[in-house]
Amino acid sequence: MHKDANSRARRQWIQAAGAAAFTTALAAVPARAQTARRYAVVSLVGDKLTVVYAGPVTGTLLDPNRQRVVLDAKGVMDQIALSAVGQALEAGGRAKAILLAVAPSPLHEQAERLVDDKSVALPGSLVDALEQSRATHLVMITKHRADTSIPLLDGRLGGGKLRGLGYYVDTRTELRVVESGATGRGLLAPYVYLQLTLADARTGAVLNHRLCAAARAFPVAASPTFVDPWDVLSTEEKIARLRSLLESELAREIPLLVAT
Repeated sequence: MHKDANSRARRQWIQAAGAAAFTTALAAVPARAQTARRYAVVSLVGDKLTVVYAGPVTGTLLDPNRQRVVLDAKGVMDQIALSAVGQALEAGGRAKAILLAVAPSPLHEQAERLVDDKSVALPGSLVDALEQSRATHLVMITKHRADTSIPLLDGRLGGGKLRGLGYYVDTRTELRVVESGATGRGLLAPYVYLQLTLADARTGAVLNHRLCAAARAFPVAASPTFVDPWDVLSTEEKIARLRSLLESELAREIPLLVAT
């Protein structure tokens, strides 16, 4: 592309994204074969996990839930997301993935402002990284906010809204574990509420969107005393279950996203 055309394309990408400072780094997933498609991947969901405690049903439009934030200062969940997307894109050796790591920053909370139905607008540092990557396409992972919907065998439960990554904690609902027959009050549910966007890396034009609103319920077994569902699992077990849900959702959704 002519230098002037490159400059024009670059200017189309750069729009106001706040004064948040962040760093970018490139990490390439080894490709089994060189093909026409090169996907740059950006994840803006791993700055924190949100623990949402279910509140009483009030019959109003106000969110009844109580929230607690657990910061992910190292962006561990972003790294997991990037790796899962890279594997899904490179399955079968038909494409190459270039993973663009963005350190946790205010940009993660503003990411929805970078994407609309028609185009993606990135800060200058990420535009530079895209140009260096020689990507043909961009895959962006941002947070999605939607109604709480926790799947059970006989339906769904939950009130209020969920967004991004985290855990939903219900301390009120009486549930029975089918396998054992044991009953317990409450459940713990990792959730993944994301928007996946595919765009043309040269122009920023959006080619496809996928919304992900997934959760897995883990009921609390019968106990002689009340147990806070949040305390049932260790920190390592909580991370492992959230990671498993995130990886499985991305493995399912990414092929559908790029099949346009």
